[in-house]
Amino acid sequence: MKFPWSHTTIVDMIKNDHKIEEKCHKVTADIIAGKLTIAEFVEELGPALTHTDASVRAQGTLLLSKVLKDLPSDGLNAEQLEFVSAFYCDRTMDNNAVTPMILEGMEAVSRMVNLPDAAAVRLLRSLFERIPCQSQKKPERTLYFRTIVTLSERKTVALKEWGADFIYGVIGAMEGERDPRNLLYLFEQMPAFIRSYPMHHLAEEMFETFACYFPIDFHPNPNDPVPITRDVLAEKLADCLCATAEMAVFAVPLLLEKLESSLNVAKLDSLALLGRCLALLDVKQVEEHHAELWSALKRELFAVGPSSSADKVLLEAGFGAVQALAKNASTDESSAKNFLDQMLLGVMASLTDASSKNFEASLRVELACAGASKYCAVYVIEKLVPMLLAQLNVDGFVELRVQNILVDSLQRLCIPCAQWYCWEDVDPALLGQVQKKFIEILLQEAHGGEQKRSALKALAAVPEMVTSENRFIVYNTIVNDLLSTMDKVPQTDAVQECLYSFAIRNQQEVKTVVLNKLITHDFASTELAVTERTFKALGKLILYHGYMDKMTDFFLSLVFAQPPPTDDRLAIVAMDTLMDVVETGNQSQFAKAELYVQYKLIDRFFEYVTDQLSSDYLYSMSRLIAAVVKQLPTDEQKDLILKRLPALQLQRRSHLYLASGLLGFLDASVPLADHFEQLVNDLSKLALATDDERLREVCHRLLCSLFNRMPDDEHHRGVLKRLLAVLKTELKKHNHQAVLILGWIGKGLMARGHSEAGEIIDDMAELLDHPTLGHVAALAFEILSVEFPQLHLPLLAGLFKQKLFVWVMKKLEKGLEQYAVAHLKALVFVFKATPHVVLKMNLSKVGPVLLKCLSQEDNHTVLEALAIVGRFTREQDGFIQDHLQSLIPALLKLITRQSSMKVRIGALECLLYVCKYPTFLLLPLKQSVLLELQKPLDDCKRLVRNAAVAARLQWYLVGSTEEAKGDK
Repeated sequence: MKFPWSHTTIVDMIKNDHKIEEKCHKVTADIIAGKLTIAEFVEELGPALTHTDASVRAQGTLLLSKVLKDLPSDGLNAEQLEFVSAFYCDRTMDNNAVTPMILEGMEAVSRMVNLPDAAAVRLLRSLFERIPCQSQKKPERTLYFRTIVTLSERKTVALKEWGADFIYGVIGAMEGERDPRNLLYLFEQMPAFIRSYPMHHLAEEMFETFACYFPIDFHPNPNDPVPITRDVLAEKLADCLCATAEMAVFAVPLLLEKLESSLNVAKLDSLALLGRCLALLDVKQVEEHHAELWSALKRELFAVGPSSSADKVLLEAGFGAVQALAKNASTDESSAKNFLDQMLLGVMASLTDASSKNFEASLRVELACAGASKYCAVYVIEKLVPMLLAQLNVDGFVELRVQNILVDSLQRLCIPCAQWYCWEDVDPALLGQVQKKFIEILLQEAHGGEQKRSALKALAAVPEMVTSENRFIVYNTIVNDLLSTMDKVPQTDAVQECLYSFAIRNQQEVKTVVLNKLITHDFASTELAVTERTFKALGKLILYHGYMDKMTDFFLSLVFAQPPPTDDRLAIVAMDTLMDVVETGNQSQFAKAELYVQYKLIDRFFEYVTDQLSSDYLYSMSRLIAAVVKQLPTDEQKDLILKRLPALQLQRRSHLYLASGLLGFLDASVPLADHFEQLVNDLSKLALATDDERLREVCHRLLCSLFNRMPDDEHHRGVLKRLLAVLKTELKKHNHQAVLILGWIGKGLMARGHSEAGEIIDDMAELLDHPTLGHVAALAFEILSVEFPQLHLPLLAGLFKQKLFVWVMKKLEKGLEQYAVAHLKALVFVFKATPHVVLKMNLSKVGPVLLKCLSQEDNHTVLEALAIVGRFTREQDGFIQDHLQSLIPALLKLITRQSSMKVRIGALECLLYVCKYPTFLLLPLKQSVLLELQKPLDDCKRLVRNAAVAARLQWYLVGSTEEAKGDK
């Protein structure tokens, strides 16, 4: 037989034509077009498929498999697939050399939508009976598994009728698999398989197939381009072990066995598996294991000896397992009682002695149980509260530390009570005793303490337990603590939590008793810290239903006081509080509907402000206006600008701050073309002329934002060029302010990727050589690189920081010896803003600059350079290794620089990271370094001494032994 497109036999082609597989694409196209049938193709392949040489048969089978793989899933009809599947079933008896090609073809056939059910069963039967899966190589096993999974998903009815033999075949195929990718595939697919098919009498065998991998012990190949992690394998394996309740039954004995392991990872996996099992199993299926589980958990929860971070993770998992057990038991009341009795009996001894070292762990066991269900919460509260109260109410002396522990424990018991809304189910007499104790604490502790904090948090959790007469004691405590003159009230958070909790449930009482007292308080004579604390608490009430109008009226009455007071601190704190509320979460409704529409906040500011108001007031006002404008829709922003901006005279101080509020966070789509030139001229003139630092700051930021959003047309470029001409004139007069304005304009243009930004940066770079303006030019580079949280740049181009780095390095690319102090300062500011990966790519240019920066007198420059050098040292970069002879002496000089503690610490940390480099490089320097490191050991600052001890210890170990080096 011959191929239509060749005059040689198929056998000759297979032996001599190395590109024959590419010709399969033409066969595929002909079959799809109907020019050739699959049967005709098989007939053409006949001489190869029946050849005496197994390698030729293998290649012939491969050609057929490649064609089937390239065909669409509906490319063959049922009759053709019956023929093809019969061929592959027959081929399974061929030589092992043909098996990989057979598996590839079977996998392709399994994806065909018209494959008859009977043919699918025959394919799998042939696989199971004639081709042992684990005798194949990894790629063939992958095809084997994919064939099984694909057919099991598409031929469920037929395979269910096959029965237990099918399940047995699947188990046999999976047993002994070791490849992590194949295992991950199986772990991902088999849960759905197990849930879809009855396991018959093979449920335990199926479980054992997966149980042999538990817990997962796997270390991924570091060179794997698509790594598989141990955690992913462990999670997917747990899905298989607990795919059904039928499987989960066998998992409990398994995890009990693994909980006895000495490895934390085995214990963590076992506890995670327990949680999955309990979600599936009925309490009657777990009850027989309760004693064993509790015994195993006790070993972890009450472990002796020092604990590491890994032990703490295990401890949390243990408490989570206790809660899961209690939740599982809660489905049956009698089982829940038996389980809780068992838990309580195990921790009773420790709970009756608050000074016991196991008290905390025992309490957490009971709290974990209480968090499981309402029944458990009521049980735990009614059992533990009498124990705790009995220890608090003894006649003799109780140590303060123990009192604090007991009160805190009572407070923590209130959390599950609130969580399950079960205060009505708890014995009222018991709740009354708890409430009485907390009220006593509030009355006894006038100023604060741990007990008072715990009492407030408990009452906040369950305010329903407080009687009407005692609520007024709580209210008085809240008022007194908020107005307390102590610098730091320890329970401030608890006071606020308590206020909000009672405010929700007792709105009228809180308004009458708490808010009226606070609102009418004379804050003018109160310390500022007290005012800020109180206003912060009151500000959050704005967001609660029923309090918005009252609180907003109060704050605005202070903001717009008539006549304006000479001391405007209250107004400033009130504006800052309102701004926090507007910026908290998604509060656009409060900003728009309340402050802007109902209270007409911005209109009132325009009517109220005068130049006689303080700069602090005007600054807070501009921030509040900007926060409100930011929340407005674009259309309303446009209307506001049209209405208010034309009338502003920016030479007036108050009008400048109003403009700052309007323009500070304006949407980029709001047009400013009609006002742009006037705004730029007024702002630049004011920034050049004023001596007020804050006014200059406002002008600078507005100019930066304006040029960032500037339309890129001829008119606006003309405005920019005229301003640059003015600034150059001022530079000739040695005006420092012109340099700073240049920096802010450059920042706005650079962030949007404007073409003029490069020219401005060139001008700034040239100024670094100026004898009087050089240091200001360096500060201008800091402006370019630092991010300002209150600066709004609506247009941001991608990679603009990288572009800044390229521009600056290109402009300043000259010999290192020519760099003056200003050049180094400017460069280190740019390096600070540049992504680390960019610096790493250019370290041959950046490195020498950084090393020279370490020898500068300016602490700011040195500190920034140390931060960058430290990053490269931690990574053991080759450049640092090549320059250790220069770097280490520079660092040793810095560790005694008395003008900056941060510099000393940074240098010591770099010396610590240097120890990671090869020993042969460090040994020649070891003695001199150890000698110098003695000096900071006596530093006046504790943090410096700590850093010196750590660095000296590692240098002392350099070259001692390989083991010491490894333990570092």
